[in-house]
Amino acid sequence: SVLFLTTALFNQLANLVPQAFSNLRCLLFGGEAVEPKWVEEVLEKGAPQRLLHVYGPTENTTFSSWYLVENVASTATTIPIGKAIANTQIYLLDNYLQPVPIGVVGELHIGGAGLAKGYLNRPELTQEKFIPNPFEKDEVIPPTPLNKGGNRPSKLYKTGDLARYLPDGNIEYVGRIDNQVKIRGFRIELGEIEAVLSQNQAVQSSCVIVREDNPGEKQLVAYIVPKLGVKLTSGDLHQFLSHKLPGYMVPSAFMMLEFLPLTANGKIDRRALKAPSNTSDSDRFIEARNQLELNLVQIWSKVLKIDKISVQDNFFDLGGHSLLAPYLITQIKEQLGKEIAVTTLFQNPTIEQLATIIQTDADSSNQSCLVPLQTLGSKPPFFCVPGAGGRPFYFYHLGRYLGKDQPFYSFENDLYQQFGEITRIEDIAEIYIKAMQDLQPQGPYFLGGHSYGGNVAFEMAQQLVNQGQKVALLAIIDSSAPTYKDKQILLDYINWDHARWLAEVSKGIEVYLDKTIDISYETLQVLTVEEQLKYALNFFKLANMLPPNAETKQLEKIVQAYKTSCLCLIDYLPQQIYPGKITIIRAGEELADDPNKDLIAGDCEDSSLGWSEFSTEPVEIHFVLGNHVSIMVEPHVQILAEELKVCLEI
Repeated sequence: SVLFLTTALFNQLANLVPQAFSNLRCLLFGGEAVEPKWVEEVLEKGAPQRLLHVYGPTENTTFSSWYLVENVASTATTIPIGKAIANTQIYLLDNYLQPVPIGVVGELHIGGAGLAKGYLNRPELTQEKFIPNPFEKDEVIPPTPLNKGGNRPSKLYKTGDLARYLPDGNIEYVGRIDNQVKIRGFRIELGEIEAVLSQNQAVQSSCVIVREDNPGEKQLVAYIVPKLGVKLTSGDLHQFLSHKLPGYMVPSAFMMLEFLPLTANGKIDRRALKAPSNTSDSDRFIEARNQLELNLVQIWSKVLKIDKISVQDNFFDLGGHSLLAPYLITQIKEQLGKEIAVTTLFQNPTIEQLATIIQTDADSSNQSCLVPLQTLGSKPPFFCVPGAGGRPFYFYHLGRYLGKDQPFYSFENDLYQQFGEITRIEDIAEIYIKAMQDLQPQGPYFLGGHSYGGNVAFEMAQQLVNQGQKVALLAIIDSSAPTYKDKQILLDYINWDHARWLAEVSKGIEVYLDKTIDISYETLQVLTVEEQLKYALNFFKLANMLPPNAETKQLEKIVQAYKTSCLCLIDYLPQQIYPGKITIIRAGEELADDPNKDLIAGDCEDSSLGWSEFSTEPVEIHFVLGNHVSIMVEPHVQILAEELKVCLEI
């Protein structure tokens, strides 16, 4: 009357004979991420007396947690694995073995009475996987006639599984750490793609893997078992996923199967999945249809170093970033004689869209400094000022995770030349407000700013209040208040030489793009300015951060924009206290080896980063995973977006 099934077998039986379990007293299933629709099918057609979703590795005597399944929410993408069984402890920890907050993904660690001592004759693997428990003291064993007693070390087993706590205290399994892959600079959890595929009513089961059938060409491939009698195409699934996931998480190929191969243990045999055919995605790949589209394909191919590009591919999903976007615009101007503004690329990120703009001359050189990152949605717009350098490109993924119902705008620094030289935060804020009010004449306004941009956003809020406008949100993201202490640090900037500025810019780019480059101040300072730029540019090219024919003037433009932004802070000191609430979102980690970390994150002993002195109300403080730069990139940007969503729901 009691039965245990692996998840893969449970799914198959639930599909074929969902009523088969109705006479059971207890049905336990687990071992892989579960598709909720098959659980719902069993509950509706013939549920056992108790249906338990269980989790646990062999290293902890198989079962470690359990969850009683009584119903399945219509929006569910998985089933929780519940809470720990008796005499078992479960911890969700980050890379530093610190507990993660509710909702944040961490590695699942297990301790307790069921834990094995280790692996037979494999001491190195045992030491790697069975680690000292930082949360419990060693167990004291009292002496007995048969045992001398002593201390038994308290251990934790590193499962390699990713999970997060739900608000009700239950645990949700996310996937395997080794199922986290990186393609074109984006970290991707394969289980998240499979969970979304399971929401498609025409899909019976699915599996997503990364293949590298040609050296250096990684691609996501989805293997799909359609429901009986249903015809599915790659185009159908591509369109379905495109509405629910960022483009870089949409597989480039889909393989239709009659069934998914299983191992002897009843789990999906990923090694048995065959390579996709060359024509598997032909129903959605669109080649250039005219000379202009062909020219753009050639430009994109050179800039992105990708051979096969569809005219409907998104520039940013193909790996485009803050260094490549300006270069793409320059190449279009030089080769096609057409000048494309930054805002145009954000609004029209495909070759098909850009070709239409160029053909109709719809682009205008008289662009606002307001950059639309996401224009759809019924919610009030969120306006966020970027950090030093003023490039809004790095907000692109934040906008994606805020969702398609949240309009999101940023600001572009390059248009300062329209107004002459600007060296005051107050003047920058005034220009941004004017651009913002061209779109939204009246409040309430939702404002934010990252790093240097936090000070600009604060000044914008002050000026708006003085205009009699309402500011519903002022979110300052990892930026310290403009205190006297910071002025002393800023004054040191005046004495920085070009080599120091270039080294700092290089360090920030390195962290943002998650690539390693070796550009030190000591090496740069013995070179002339032109030699410094050529030296650094060569490293950027070797790391594929810039195309082979990029020029030093592009890099110098980035350095000067960063320098100008930092120096603007020297003379800025607010003249009044802000008459409203300030929301602080802080990075939980320091930026390693940063000589200016005090300026970035203020006095670490002051959780408000000094902003409590500038507000009439208590500040609201949120902490997120990542450092000053990495909070804006995968995977931490997802967590930042979730915190901002909460703040925007006012």
